[in-house]
Amino acid sequence: MPVREGIARSAGIFAVACMCGVASGMFGIGGGVLLVPLLGLLFAFSQHRAQGTSLVALIPPTGVLALIAYSKEGYASWKTGLLLIPGVFLGGIIGGILAEKIKPRSMRKVFAGVLVLLGAWQALEALWR
Repeated sequence: MPVREGIARSAGIFAVACMCGVASGMFGIGGGVLLVPLLGLLFAFSQHRAQGTSLVALIPPTGVLALIAYSKEGYASWKTGLLLIPGVFLGGIIGGILAEKIKPRSMRKVFAGVLVLLGAWQALEALWR
């Protein structure tokens, strides 16, 4: 049952944000894998609003701080990362335009399908290697 009002809602959002921040720093996940579904399921955000809110919340603080931590340990491939920027930038613009054209219910189905497929692929790879 979604939490809709007041202090409980704010405390819940803060708790979810803390959990997603830890997951983002540890695993490079958080926004799309955790925060977006939790905002929808627990706080009744539409799929579009959850995705937009996730981008606001995660990219500036967690992305920068996690990058610093991973860089210090030598786990960041700067060459590859810099090569990814133009594609992510253009893809983000195109994805935002396409998202506006998709109904929220359809968007949620596509999003869930992508998570299931990637999760299954990741699980199978972990078992086979």
